[in-house]
Amino acid sequence: MSVLAPINLLTGPKALLIYTGRKDGLGNRVRALLSAKVLAEREGRELFYVWGTDRYFGPAMDELWHFDVGRRVPRWVSRLVTPVHRFYGPGSASITERMRAERLWQIRSGGLPVTWDDDMRSWTEDFRDLVPVAEIADRVERVFAESLRGRRYVGVQVRSHAVSHVKTLESSPVDWFEQRMRAVREQYPDALFYLSCDTADAQARIMNRFDGCVALTDKGGYNTTAGVRSAIVDLYLLASSQHLIAPAYSSFPEMAVYLADHAMPFERPGQPLQEQLRLDAGLVEDPLKPALRR
Repeated sequence: MSVLAPINLLTGPKALLIYTGRKDGLGNRVRALLSAKVLAEREGRELFYVWGTDRYFGPAMDELWHFDVGRRVPRWVSRLVTPVHRFYGPGSASITERMRAERLWQIRSGGLPVTWDDDMRSWTEDFRDLVPVAEIADRVERVFAESLRGRRYVGVQVRSHAVSHVKTLESSPVDWFEQRMRAVREQYPDALFYLSCDTADAQARIMNRFDGCVALTDKGGYNTTAGVRSAIVDLYLLASSQHLIAPAYSSFPEMAVYLADHAMPFERPGQPLQEQLRLDAGLVEDPLKPALRR
């Protein structure tokens, strides 16, 4: 990145810079970036974004999906211009003429989507339009074709890694998922499960207790490039299910629901099913487009 980047931000065309946190996970980063893209397009501003890649999160956005919108800048560029253009928050804000006259809007996401105006187009449309890179897309299609195509199945996303949100670990223990899986099997004895677990121990435990489970192996390290790519494979296959059992206090299952455009019901601790379980959501033909069903 050129040392002139801060000068370009201060003197170039009007711009919007979205600042994602160093420890933000995949869902928090994607929804912040895509919602900022929507706002920048509506306001006629160039898009810049801070998306750190380090030991906390390995891959860049364009290593996950084909994404050539905006320009990625390092954190030091944003910090250098902060005395002149301080941060806005991501929440509701009325855009005034004074704000529109500003050359640069810096928005600190705080892990949230930008929702400045009620009439903003939903960023989830852009999310469904993303095309995964070949390493992800090929694996999604292969697993779906070999184990899931033409089958009605339940997606189960388990979070038990030590770095998971404390509230997630407290409210969504592995025992709870096993209880819900047993309840599914009582009603649908032949139900197939697709497991997305963030630890090998949790995956092995569940697969030892339930037959008819499909899950990835060799998923890579937590939040490494290989690990995040595996998580996105999980995301598309969870989104292609007929029902989703998910943990609380996690944005990941919400991303699956958005990817499917709410085509399948989901449940999690504190948000139980409001009606009887039915695996009657339409079948997916293309797992890279799980919102399209028959």
